[in-house]
Amino acid sequence: MKKRINETLAELMAGILLAGVLIQAVEFVVVAVCPEWAGSPLSFALGLWIGIFTALGLSVHMYRSIDRALDMASGDAESYMRKAYLLRTVAIFAMAALVYFLKIGYVMAAFLGVLCLKFGAFLQPLMHKLWKKFHR
Repeated sequence: MKKRINETLAELMAGILLAGVLIQAVEFVVVAVCPEWAGSPLSFALGLWIGIFTALGLSVHMYRSIDRALDMASGDAESYMRKAYLLRTVAIFAMAALVYFLKIGYVMAAFLGVLCLKFGAFLQPLMHKLWKKFHR
């Protein structure tokens, strides 16, 4: 097991957090401008950040799964990656069920937080440039 975090994974995680902060900022503006649209800002924020932390966990699991699969034979790696994908999918639905049944946030905000994994992937090239600029 590696002790240091992979640079690309760190950039992806930074992108996830940046996307979450941007979404949270938009939510603050919506609450300030049109409070009747907003519902409960605390529930939105809780759901969003639960989703973001789930996305961070998913990104680490995805990195470790790919790293392990690269050391396997082709057939074994394919089977292993399918199982890892299924586990991540179950984790997303379990997170959504917990948010819904425990009423600790908005489920749709939690899904938006999980989508920050995708936004983070799009932001990764920008985060790479910033990472290189500040870590010379």
